[in-house]
Amino acid sequence: MIYLKTFKLSESRSTDLNIYPFCVFKNKEPDVFLFNDITVLYGNNGSGKSTILNMIAYKLNLKGKERNYSRIDGWWPYFENYSYECEYELGENEYGSRLTEIPPNSRYIKSEEILYEIRKNTTRCSIARKYRKVP
Repeated sequence: MIYLKTFKLSESRSTDLNIYPFCVFKNKEPDVFLFNDITVLYGNNGSGKSTILNMIAYKLNLKGKERNYSRIDGWWPYFENYSYECEYELGENEYGSRLTEIPPNSRYIKSEEILYEIRKNTTRCSIARKYRKVP
């Protein structure tokens, strides 16, 4: 099942291209992302992959979204304003009916979180093996 069918970046531009997230998308057209069973975002470091995923998480109000700061001297709502102007279309459920909302326990999981859980479980298993009594 595909919960998110499309996501379109805001067409807003800033005169100050150093402001996040405008600085990430400054040379990119506001394309529509089409999602399928498997969707791959790829690109060089700093190309905006994580920013787009966090933008989606913010727009859909998913657990795990990150708070974004645009300036050293405090919080400015550039990311939130940009996100507000993004658009999306939900997918369909297993019966082919259009979804009206994202499932309530949906969350944005970053690769660091998955790697942390793997490391934590590996350590736990190693400790258990070390102290397990062998008959």
